[in-house]
Amino acid sequence: MRSQRQRKVVYDLAQPKTKLKLRHQQRHSDRFNPKVAELGAVWKDNQRGTLPKLLKLNESLRTTEWPYPLNTTTHRIREADARNLDWIPSRSVHLIVTSPPYWTLKQYETHAGQLGEIDLYENFLDELDKAWADCARVLVPGGRICCVVGDVCVPRKREGRHYVMPLHADIQVRMRKIGLDCLTPILWFKIANGVTEAKGNGAGFYGKPYQPGAIIKNDVEYILFFRKGGEYRSPTPIQKTLSMLSREEMRSWLTSAWSDVKGESTRKGHPAPFPVPLAERLIRLFSFAGDTVLDPFCGTGTTSVAAINTGRNSIACDIEPKYVSLATERLLKETKHKRTHGATTCIVTTE
Repeated sequence: MRSQRQRKVVYDLAQPKTKLKLRHQQRHSDRFNPKVAELGAVWKDNQRGTLPKLLKLNESLRTTEWPYPLNTTTHRIREADARNLDWIPSRSVHLIVTSPPYWTLKQYETHAGQLGEIDLYENFLDELDKAWADCARVLVPGGRICCVVGDVCVPRKREGRHYVMPLHADIQVRMRKIGLDCLTPILWFKIANGVTEAKGNGAGFYGKPYQPGAIIKNDVEYILFFRKGGEYRSPTPIQKTLSMLSREEMRSWLTSAWSDVKGESTRKGHPAPFPVPLAERLIRLFSFAGDTVLDPFCGTGTTSVAAINTGRNSIACDIEPKYVSLATERLLKETKHKRTHGATTCIVTTE
């Protein structure tokens, strides 16, 4: 896909380690972290009294560096088309967190293969299916796709009438045809992009002032969930312990409506970004420490940043060279933050 030679850039979030130190750490990782050594004595998650111990251990591990090899994550960024992921091996990705292009609503870069610029809605869905099919291929059995998407509100000024294209519903129907299971979605309440979708009247709503027939605001997006068939995974005890959620996180996150995550500003160089806290939450909900997360429509790299923050590996690609450049700069900037807990070493590779 790229004409120039592959280049690799490596950044370490902690102090540089020699090969000797790394080998020593591999051999004696439990000795360096007594909390991890304690894990073997308590890990029986189906026994009475074990869960409180594991939650307490998880809480303490949130403030320390994770043991080898989970203390190191790798992050690949590539200029590539989401409809052709043949450079990613089959069954190698544990989770996909992404937001596909909005059909004709957002102004993207003028790349010849840009999905968001396809005129006919059905053609747009057909091309999107190619990306979803390849996503299903690279997922491990039981892996999930988290798809953040909003319906497309076509303004009256465009075709003489206002109507909505149910993008979220069409994606769900087509995902089932691909062979993925549909799971309960989440409604994400965010600030509507009403300036793009319809013209307001200055009174805080759309339509004729104080008369019936007004336009209902499109201030929600859908977080769709899909699962690939196959047996459920068996992560290692340390992966399970490092990935546990607190009681409060379970209580507030496992609901069908989220209103506590604000939308992202478009001033960061992309017309439809989603916020890092949203990606972090999805990654922590549906993957384990050390897993690999893919974003085939990476934009400015939000999912990869969230993967760094949560101790997961990531693969990201976008068809637009501008967005790949912005995402790379963003990740390299992220590596400058010194980390004392979790995954402290980060390897960033641009391809």
